[in-house]
Amino acid sequence: MATIDVAVATDLAPQQAWKLASDLHRFDEWLTIFGGWRSEVPARIEEGAQVASCIKVKGFRNIIHWRVTGYQEPTLIEMKGTGRGGVRISLRIEVQDDAPGSKFAVHADLSGGLLSTGIGTLVAKVLRSEVRKSVANLAALR
Repeated sequence: MATIDVAVATDLAPQQAWKLASDLHRFDEWLTIFGGWRSEVPARIEEGAQVASCIKVKGFRNIIHWRVTGYQEPTLIEMKGTGRGGVRISLRIEVQDDAPGSKFAVHADLSGGLLSTGIGTLVAKVLRSEVRKSVANLAALR
């Protein structure tokens, strides 16, 4: 299993930061590995909601079927996803108060299929870099 932890500060107030982090329709503006939604996007995020998206990493694409497993507005979204080849992803996105602004924190656990082999370590390195860029992009949005 590979783990990714990234946190980036922003001058956005926590409420503004939450609005950006929880807007599924804006994922393409900041998430560098996002290849688009492959299902209807729920009108609102809530525990139990399901959605499918394409994730692209170094030319490889996988459709991930996500289920929201935890939701605490305005601070936390937790999701679990499964994809082709036995890929499993647990994802936690947090908005933390960091006066005078806030902080975006992303934690991901990747496992299953090739991710449980040495290739998984390489994929995790690439993803760590992409998640860092993505969270920085999110922090720069307005």
